[in-house]
Amino acid sequence: MLTHYIIKQKTELVTGEFDEYGKLCTRVIEGNMPLLVDLPPIKVLIESTNYYGNNLKGAIEGAKSILGNIHLCPFMVCQDLDICLFPHKSSVHHDCIWFNHEHVLNTRSQGRYTIVELRNGNSLKLKTRQSSFNSKKQKAGDLRRILTERVLSGGNLKYVASEQYGICKETGKLIFDKKN
Repeated sequence: MLTHYIIKQKTELVTGEFDEYGKLCTRVIEGNMPLLVDLPPIKVLIESTNYYGNNLKGAIEGAKSILGNIHLCPFMVCQDLDICLFPHKSSVHHDCIWFNHEHVLNTRSQGRYTIVELRNGNSLKLKTRQSSFNSKKQKAGDLRRILTERVLSGGNLKYVASEQYGICKETGKLIFDKKN
């Protein structure tokens, strides 16, 4: 059992699992490698976002500012590595699965269940409707796309500069020209 874990690009999912003593731990799937971490999932999420120079609350608030105040909001663990997680149900449930958007290849319906096919070739059967799961997956995709577009545009918002400025050689102070 690992004492800590940082979410990586190859992390496919993170979920809660009780150990043999009834302690909530984190089950991580990294490729075909299942790992057990001696921390609850929320701690793994917090440590991972902190590791990449962010924080979980800020990542979720940032995502909500982009997507709107949606329930079960996805968030970027690390924007530079394009790691975006989304929950399949509320994180108050110990068995909430946080999926790495990049690793969800396909879904298909099986009655009231959804089969989620992962990049590693494995699949999971979840007790959720396909439309509900796909909506959460789509929001994560939207977040990734919007942030990528913003990065590629250089963060340029369309605005018109209303003032120009210069520096006075004698005083070193900024001088604003309000003629523009």
